[in-house]
Amino acid sequence: MFFPASFTWITILVYLFASISGLGGMAFHKPALRRLGCTLALLAFVCQTLVLIFGFHRLVGLTLGSYLQMLAWFFLLCGIAAWWRLRHDTIILLAAPLGLMLFLMSASSLDMAINLPASLSTSFYALHIGALLLGLALICLAFIAAIIFIFLQKRIKSKKNIARLAQDMPALTLLDKINAVCVLGAFPLYTIGILAGLFWARPVFGATISGDPKEIASLAVWILLAILFHNRLASGWKGRKPAILAIMIFLVSILSILIINFFMASHHGLHP
Repeated sequence: MFFPASFTWITILVYLFASISGLGGMAFHKPALRRLGCTLALLAFVCQTLVLIFGFHRLVGLTLGSYLQMLAWFFLLCGIAAWWRLRHDTIILLAAPLGLMLFLMSASSLDMAINLPASLSTSFYALHIGALLLGLALICLAFIAAIIFIFLQKRIKSKKNIARLAQDMPALTLLDKINAVCVLGAFPLYTIGILAGLFWARPVFGATISGDPKEIASLAVWILLAILFHNRLASGWKGRKPAILAIMIFLVSILSILIINFFMASHHGLHP
């Protein structure tokens, strides 16, 4: 029998070594360490995939820990896709330590089951949670690209010397492209996730929209995404403005995930 509560620690160790190797390679300009970090990040993704396939579904269902692990899995998946598509390893090397943080947060709550209504079937997982988590993972990557973009742009404009670490970062045009691609993917996914949630809300909670804090925060994220999505396509936004808005969207998303889900009274609160 496959037990994720114990195997997850193996995944955490792989994540840890991936993070140390990747960040060390970036800090000390060691290509071999960077390659090792990428390889270990792929291995961490494989280990986590095994946990998700054979693990918590056979124990107690959806748990606080598994919720965070799914977000980490989608996040690392997007990082791997960006690495493969853009041929630059910075995104996946930064995705590994953030994935590690999510995994560490999940480790103590793997057995804390969330009692979902019977009406929230497999379709709910696949469409509502899946679309939203993948959208959130893309938002996280857009946030990373935006932070690096603003940092590098500020260094260039101030004519300060760029440290060795910064020299290995992607070009500003590539960072802006990452931001754009993530937003173009996140907005339709987030829209699908919200629509699926509205579809199930009436039979589960008694109303399509109830003014729940999670609904308000999700709507705020969707509106900000819509603004960024529209201006990227219609107005040709590039550079600093979309980077700042991507950071704002990420911060509101964090408010929704960590504060509302865990510490506020909400239909969506992740309480055992």
